[in-house]
Amino acid sequence: MNHLTKPAIAAVVQRDNGGIDDLFAGFAISLINRGWRVRGLVQEMHQGQHGCAFSLVDLDDGKLYPITHDLGQHSTSCRLDTAGIAEASAVLRRIAEEGADLAVFNRFSGLEAHGEGFSAEMLEIMSREIPCLCVVPEKHLAAWRQFTGGLAIELEGNRAALESWFFATPAQPSATAVQTTFVGRTKTFHTAGDHA
Repeated sequence: MNHLTKPAIAAVVQRDNGGIDDLFAGFAISLINRGWRVRGLVQEMHQGQHGCAFSLVDLDDGKLYPITHDLGQHSTSCRLDTAGIAEASAVLRRIAEEGADLAVFNRFSGLEAHGEGFSAEMLEIMSREIPCLCVVPEKHLAAWRQFTGGLAIELEGNRAALESWFFATPAQPSATAVQTTFVGRTKTFHTAGDHA
C-alpha cells in the first residue's frame, strides 16, 4: 500500500463517447505489461440481440460481468442490470483488502452520484490510500467533486495526461505485478456510453 500525504485520485472526464473505454482499458493494460499491479474494472461494449450490451471486465482475470438486460427491441426501460453491478463489486472489495499500485473504476456515474453502485467500495479503496483512476461523465462532475471532497484531479481523455498523472504519484511497481491473463484483450474494447 502506498502511504501518500493525500489520496492520489484522478478522473478522466468523459466529454463525449469517443473512445474513452479503449483509452482507459489500453492504459491499464499497458501498465500491467510494464509490471504494475493495476486492478479493477473496465467497461466493454459488444453487440447484443437488440442493440449494444455492456459488461465489466475484471483486470485480474478477464472475467466478464454483464451489466445490461436485453429487454427486447421496443423497450424504453432502463437496461442497467444492478445485479451485475452488485456481483462485480466483489472485485473492488478484494482491492481494498489486498491492495494495488492503481485501482481503476469503470465509471462514476448515475448510481454512484446517488450513493449507490460502487460508491461504498470506491470510498473504501480511497480511504486506504490506494491510487485510483476513474472515468467520470461530464454531467456527473459536480457529484464527483463532492464525493471526493476536492482531493481528485481531473484529466483530459488522452494517453499523455494519464501517463503524466500516474508517473507523478509516489509509487513503485509491486513485486507480484506481472499479470498475463488479460494481455491481448485491448482489441475487444469499444466505445461505451454512460453505464451506471
